[in-house]
Amino acid sequence: MPLSINFMKNQKELISILLPVHNASGTLKECILSLLSQSYKNIEVIAIDDFSSDNSYKILHSLKKKDKRLRVYKNVKRYGIAITLNRLVNKAKGNFIAFMDTDDISSPNRLKKQLNFLLNNVEVVAVGSQCTFIDEKGKKIGRSDFPTENSLIYENPLHGISMQFETVLINKTLLPKDVLRFHTGSNPFIYSDIFMKLMPYGKFANLKAFLHFHRNDPKIYLSDVKRNIISLVKLWVKSKAFYDYTPPLRSFFSPIIKPA
Repeated sequence: MPLSINFMKNQKELISILLPVHNASGTLKECILSLLSQSYKNIEVIAIDDFSSDNSYKILHSLKKKDKRLRVYKNVKRYGIAITLNRLVNKAKGNFIAFMDTDDISSPNRLKKQLNFLLNNVEVVAVGSQCTFIDEKGKKIGRSDFPTENSLIYENPLHGISMQFETVLINKTLLPKDVLRFHTGSNPFIYSDIFMKLMPYGKFANLKAFLHFHRNDPKIYLSDVKRNIISLVKLWVKSKAFYDYTPPLRSFFSPIIKPA
């Protein structure tokens, strides 16, 4: 997609990239360098170390000295992913919010392409991308095939099934204050819960481009859904009661329903 005039005028839009960290010394440097090397330069990378017992915090401080766009904090005790993410959201200054996993690597043009898309599609509140899945050694083990259209994502907005949370860029200007909050009781569907909270405020999309390397086996997500049926039912009930999200029951559970 060519750069639009709108995009060229908004190159000063700040993107806040939120990075929760816990015992990630093996992959942390490569992860952060992939963010600081983005072709879109007006970013802040906010990292909170969730009381790691390895060298993660030391690595963060070392990288911070080399690039002032990296902001580093540390929890006084282990709070867990939900509270750490909420602390990160509170510290973000940008109108556009991206997320990252310490095991992952982002392609250099990820943020530029996603921001360009959001600026040219003002009805879209969140845009993801396709993923290349890699193992612990960085070997490619699979590729995503996420739907690109809002209608298909809406029917089944599950993390790892229709979108990869770590690839998402969110347009915060479309959201009321405090909507972007993570709930400690939402595990193992903490990211899917966020997707459903955001849906009343705009459309969702995935780019066709592969802009992210995710260090996980894609089969894990389907296994998690099947192992946590009760939690999935609770999520569906919660979505209808609180989030103004009313998907057909069958479509919501389509990952675990075998065709006749």
